[in-house]
Amino acid sequence: LTSREQEVVRLVLRGESTETIVRELAIAGGTVQAHLRNIFEKTGVRSRRELVAVAFQRHYEPRVRDNEHRTTAGLPSRHGPMPG
Repeated sequence: LTSREQEVVRLVLRGESTETIVRELAIAGGTVQAHLRNIFEKTGVRSRRELVAVAFQRHYEPRVRDNEHRTTAGLPSRHGPMPG
């Protein structure tokens, strides 16, 4: 993804509307939609909801599993203290 597409994805993952993305990035609504079409094509998804699900599955879920493994093994979790 281009740097601008990554910015759009970041805002979509925050749950922002097209109108908010327009304001935050100072671009036209049609440009936001064009970025979303490109993002969907590059990531193989068809909707914002699916984009969020894919991002969760690829990036967040593996970290959760790693932290579960680490804490079970008595190691400190990544990105935070070990549960007490």
